Amino acid sequence: MATKRKRKRFTPEFKAEVVIAALSGESSEAEVCRRHNITAAQLSQWKR
Repeated sequence: MATKRKRKRFTPEFKAEVVIAALSGESSEAEVCRRHNITAAQLSQWKR
């Protein structure tokens, strides 16, 4: 029987921090995603 993985829960503060980091232009969006261990699609969704 396969075990179900739990979904990660991100706080609004964490989401805002990641989006601000991506929009600041200090590093690429790909780098921000790698640093925070999220996908590019997830970042796009948060930005919207």
